[in-house]
Amino acid sequence: MERYGCTAIFAPCVIQQLYLEKLARAGDKDVPVALAVFIARDVACALAELHSRHIIHRDIKGENILIDLEEKRDDGSPIVKLCDFDRAIPLRSSLHSCCIAHTGIPPPDVCVGTPQWMAAQVFRTMDKRDMYGLEVDIWSFGCLLLVLLTPQFPYSDIPETYIHGFLKIGKRPCLTEELEELTDTGMEWEDIVIVQLDVELKGLQNESKILKSLVALDYWCTESNAKDRPTAKKLYNLLAHASSVVGSISLEQE
Repeated sequence: MERYGCTAIFAPCVIQQLYLEKLARAGDKDVPVALAVFIARDVACALAELHSRHIIHRDIKGENILIDLEEKRDDGSPIVKLCDFDRAIPLRSSLHSCCIAHTGIPPPDVCVGTPQWMAAQVFRTMDKRDMYGLEVDIWSFGCLLLVLLTPQFPYSDIPETYIHGFLKIGKRPCLTEELEELTDTGMEWEDIVIVQLDVELKGLQNESKILKSLVALDYWCTESNAKDRPTAKKLYNLLAHASSVVGSISLEQE
């Protein structure tokens, strides 16, 4: 909006914007499965829009997810927004003639972001510069799923002195033992998600299938080989379908 010769950006006030951060710090309260699906779906939607414009966010984390639990959409889900674009950068930005490539934003071949949420492809550039792409956001999205599922920070069970070593080799942050047992490494991750969402059940059976699909998505997003990770558009399509399946699961919050 322009007024009096100045340009201003107006953003809506989002209540309880640090909802995920509070949960992760408390570590003793799970996010309801339906709510986890709605949050993941909306973040994937925002990420798909960014990636369609060939822009890397580079700092996907709980702190940058704004959630309004007071105002609801028609489907009962909260208002969810992705924020903090100060580290976002277009792919191949060094070839761009637009101003964004020349305002001091680090190019996509250096280490930028928050270490515990960072893909190995980004972290390794601390030692040697190397180009990375949209797939690094997908790893961070997998870390977001971990917070929604557990809730705990990525690598929260690992001594800080070991975290950097894990990041360099691309070792994914672990889920809880109970959630790790839900994985099925005998199938492709996408196939697992599709199978779990194929049949609509009711109550706890429905919730269990959705939970397994979210665990599979977490594993898929944190594949060590960046080429094996799903696209943001694929994630959104799967989560949009999942959100249509969870209608019978309560969204009540304290």
